[in-house]
Amino acid sequence: MGLHLVRILSLYDCDFHISVKSVNCTNNTIKKQIEVFRNLGLSNFIEMDLADVDTITYQKLDGIEKIFLLTPITYSLESIRKIITEAKRANSVKHIIKLSSMAAPLHPPTPTDALHRQAEKIIEESGINYTYLRPNYYMQNFIQLNGLSIKKDKRFFLPFSNSKASFVDVRDVSEIAARILRDTSNKHYNTSYTITGGQSLSCNTIAKIFTILLGEPIKYINITKEQARIRMKKLGIQKNIADSLFDLYELIEDGRLRRISHTVEMILGRKPITFETFVRDNLDAFK
Repeated sequence: MGLHLVRILSLYDCDFHISVKSVNCTNNTIKKQIEVFRNLGLSNFIEMDLADVDTITYQKLDGIEKIFLLTPITYSLESIRKIITEAKRANSVKHIIKLSSMAAPLHPPTPTDALHRQAEKIIEESGINYTYLRPNYYMQNFIQLNGLSIKKDKRFFLPFSNSKASFVDVRDVSEIAARILRDTSNKHYNTSYTITGGQSLSCNTIAKIFTILLGEPIKYINITKEQARIRMKKLGIQKNIADSLFDLYELIEDGRLRRISHTVEMILGRKPITFETFVRDNLDAFK
């Protein structure tokens, strides 16, 4: 999500800063991200380690008018509290856009979505104008979690049974975020947007889409959650990310994420990216 948003913002004539743990970080993943940013001609970095709230200070936020929050849920509450405190001290921040979850307002919430809602309440109580973006399960998760098995075995494995969900392309979410960040009006203040795709699809239907576009039979195999967790571990998915994905798995299987919103049409003035388009644009990941 973050990289997609940065790519879009880099196309516009606007000033923005990117928060990074450290511009001299030795972590290979972060080093590669910073290299990508620099290759886009970007050099405005703010060093803040969200796992170390002492690195979040109002001096670093001075002059910043809008903040887009994409914080790891594992420590987001503490870091969000500190960001809010320092943003109010800086006295320049007028609007906070937070990436949340479609399931954040559901009752009963999953553990992950309960944290998202708590984070939203912290922002609401601050008095700073806010916008919550609440996307559904990303289509791009099919690349990370299922791309290899589709390539090698012509099958993909998920614990969704035959339930449907309105999967969304992360590019739509990023474009909406960019549009709101660049908007100088107050029309997005103090509101939330559920962001979905334009189709509610089962994995059996998705298997048919893959079959047509890849030109060979692709099968969907329904598995247990325990089997899915083992597969995630083999893929090297971090436990906190796996836990949040499992919360989504339960909601999808229960049929609670099948609703279709019209946010993409309302804000971007076009239809959402379809699953077919997503696959066509990422054929190398599946073939």
